Amino acid sequence: MEQEYAELSPSLLRLEQLLDEVGEQSMLLSELDGFLCCLAVGPEPVANGEWWPFDWLTDERGVLRSGSEEIAALIETRLAEINAELAADTYAPLFEVDEESDDIIWEVWIAGFQQAMLLRFEAWDDLLRDTESDIQGEAAMGLASALMLAQPDTRPDDTAGDEEWAEFDEMHENMPMVIARTAVLLHLLHKPN
Repeated sequence: MEQEYAELSPSLLRLEQLLDEVGEQSMLLSELDGFLCCLAVGPEPVANGEWWPFDWLTDERGVLRSGSEEIAALIETRLAEINAELAADTYAPLFEVDEESDDIIWEVWIAGFQQAMLLRFEAWDDLLRDTESDIQGEAAMGLASALMLAQPDTRPDDTAGDEEWAEFDEMHENMPMVIARTAVLLHLLHKPN
């Protein structure tokens, strides 16, 4: 379900270019996608004024810098696209892909998602604790697994055997599909039909 950057629309390619131009303090496209997805599927609404504009697009007064209108419009467009894709059950997270190994670097996406979770920490904490119900339980387990597996200290250590490494590698490899499914489940839970 993940889109490779070669398949990105012209507007997403332009958004990526503008994010690069902002510099190191901005988000990567994949990270921004995770952040916006979290806003779209969250257990409680988050008003635009709580997250927008990003600090890296504002001046010292907290006002959107002149010349940032295009990036603002493209971010708004991507959020609308995410909502439409989720509603149509076609959401495809924008994951980074390692150019040398072709490995999907889903950790960047989940880092953005996690940043947005902090805007409604208590609601997300409640959701992650409820693993009993069907859809919510599956969503909670998928999200908890992604958050846990993204942490560098969860890799097996030097004493781990082949079986433990094989299990870790399989979980890591399957995580892009788990994330995409989790996003759809969260949308089903939190958005009216």
